[in-house]
Amino acid sequence: MRFVRVALSILFALSILLGSASHAFAKGTLDIASVEFKAGVDKKGQKRIATTIRRQAHRAAKHLDFGVKGRVEVTFVVRDIQVVEEDDVVTVTCTLVGRLKGGGSARSKIRFGGKPDKNNKVERQVVAAATEGVLTRLAQLSRERAKARQKADST
Repeated sequence: MRFVRVALSILFALSILLGSASHAFAKGTLDIASVEFKAGVDKKGQKRIATTIRRQAHRAAKHLDFGVKGRVEVTFVVRDIQVVEEDDVVTVTCTLVGRLKGGGSARSKIRFGGKPDKNNKVERQVVAAATEGVLTRLAQLSRERAKARQKADST
């Protein structure tokens, strides 16, 4: 009898926790409008970089709270991507800008180094880290904008 009471209280507590967690975390679906490249960016590998950005953005968006329940539209602009090999070290630098539809933007500039034979892996790591950084900041901006809109609606 005691086991049944303990089991029921645990189930009751879990249902309360799961029920309140779903209301606290607003999940917006990420829609990537486009991935653009500035004129100075090398044409070689643009498709590969755009695919990496899209894939990493969707992966990161699963864990982010945008503060809205609808669609969140983002445009990414790759301002600069450089791959430099010197003294048996490859250095990849990426500058990425993300813009929210309706206002707000974030920029990330990241540089990693690695072995020259791992050139593509280092490039993917740099682009993924820049994408995740930009998307995290855009999620924060979206939450702030949603709170301001909610506050304005309530007054």
